[in-house]
Amino acid sequence: MRRTSIAVCTVALTATLGGCALGQDPAGSGEAGSSDSGAQQGGVYDDLTSLVSGASQTMSENNSYKLSIDATLGGSGEIRSDCDVDAAKSAMSCTGTTGEIVLTPEYTYMNSPQVNALGGDPAKPWARIGKDGPAAAVGGAQTAALSEASDFRKLLPEGSQFTQAGPDTVDGRQATRYEVVTDLNQVIASAEGIAKQSYEVLLQGGVTEIKQTVWADEQGRPMKVEQITPPMNVMGTQVGESTTTLTYSDWGKPVNVTEPDASQVRDFEMPGLQPPG
Repeated sequence: MRRTSIAVCTVALTATLGGCALGQDPAGSGEAGSSDSGAQQGGVYDDLTSLVSGASQTMSENNSYKLSIDATLGGSGEIRSDCDVDAAKSAMSCTGTTGEIVLTPEYTYMNSPQVNALGGDPAKPWARIGKDGPAAAVGGAQTAALSEASDFRKLLPEGSQFTQAGPDTVDGRQATRYEVVTDLNQVIASAEGIAKQSYEVLLQGGVTEIKQTVWADEQGRPMKVEQITPPMNVMGTQVGESTTTLTYSDWGKPVNVTEPDASQVRDFEMPGLQPPG
């Protein structure tokens, strides 16, 4: 039962935290791929491509920022994580209700009760998983979800429809709100790997679209993203509507992303998993 619960939550987490990601440059007129126009004066974007490009450029130029994630998983509880993102190193570290995680280009490090319950040396609480190793799937969904939250090109993929909703405020600050709807039937055709698996699960569960709302400040920097995944059936389990809020802050300010001390790290091993080859 525990493994089933973890699986359901992992799928839901992946779906809500950018499960509609292609990891490719957008293309297509009037959607995420339009390249005809850019940001209007004052940081207001006039199409989805401009929003995606502007947000991606901001993330790259500022090199670092804070990311808070608050996910309500359709009756399965709430997940909260606070992350430091070092864009220059393509690395991030998060602490929250599911434990700690550090992502680097080569490894995923996880220190969580769920992972540690699967076995290993209790004196080494950090499980290290290589991105191409046999256990990569264990941390794959969460890793993909976190990575996508820090990449607007993946967060708002091709197949998404854009509507500018107009002026708004976020915590008393002026903002522009944008509404986005992603058609999963369009996205799945170009998807690969864990993203494609996530789409298949969503479609099998009766979900055909995901709605997102994006708020950007007067400089066009992302402030908040809210994502809604409708109720669905996952492996025979009914999962209610899931809502995830991503909050971005502290652009360009120092962050601390470091790999765990080697004395605290073990290579993750799971019974039944065999090295490739």
